[in-house]
Amino acid sequence: MGKLGILILAGGGSKRFGREKPFFEINGKPMIQHVVGKVSKLSKEFVVSCRSSREKLGRMFPRAKVIVDKYERKGALTGLVSALPEIRSEYTALVTCDCPKVKLEVIELLFENAKNHGGAVARWPNGYVEPLQAVYETEKLRKAVNEVWKRGKMRLMEVLNIVPDIVYVSTERLRKIDPKLESFLNVNSPEDIELLSAGNLNRGDR
Repeated sequence: MGKLGILILAGGGSKRFGREKPFFEINGKPMIQHVVGKVSKLSKEFVVSCRSSREKLGRMFPRAKVIVDKYERKGALTGLVSALPEIRSEYTALVTCDCPKVKLEVIELLFENAKNHGGAVARWPNGYVEPLQAVYETEKLRKAVNEVWKRGKMRLMEVLNIVPDIVYVSTERLRKIDPKLESFLNVNSPEDIELLSAGNLNRGDR
């Protein structure tokens, strides 16, 4: 009931890495490959949104459609405005390139919950929600992104607030398939790699 497309957001800044974040190696493999190797199994439609390195990403992922940001504004919304028009599937999984331990099963469960709704998003006990590593009905997401973009805003939470009929999935429920909730651990510096490997990395960007 409704096909799922995968949109990997790979356009974030990388000042703390000293190189482009998607290509920072973890266990000898670029971080983005860890992510794609898992979630791309869910769909034949696979899009990568980036600010640069289109050719390199294209060589790395021959079956992907690589979309370069069309605007200069910095932020995830620039990638969404640029790439969402390319998605043909009824639903879209938004996944970032800097969560190398994302679980396929988590995206799968969110997809099941998103069907016949505007989307499915993880929500922590304290009320914090995860607008990324989430699944949305593509057209509803596209309309919300365009509306927020026209207002000159860039926060994903503003998009989430106007996507209709979102299903919020408790992180406690997700722990059954991702006990440490590693799907939401994002790497922001080389030091985070060691912490992630040791299982001591806290949820970043909070």
